[in-house]
Amino acid sequence: MTDATSAARAVGMGIAGGATVTALIDLLIAKGVIDREEARGVLESAMYRAAMYTGTLEGTEATQIIGKWLESEM
Repeated sequence: MTDATSAARAVGMGIAGGATVTALIDLLIAKGVIDREEARGVLESAMYRAAMYTGTLEGTEATQIIGKWLESEM
């Protein structure tokens, strides 16, 4: 596997994971399993975890994306 292939796979995994989690949060809210405040708590926890990696470009991007979700109406 080349470095470009490894990088593409890593980015793909990140996109897939983010899309899956977003869909799950939406589904849990729609089914009444969690409310919007609990969903915010999940994103705040994710922000805390991602903040440990803000020394990297990827970590900074992750916190910016999570921040945009937190600012949205969810």
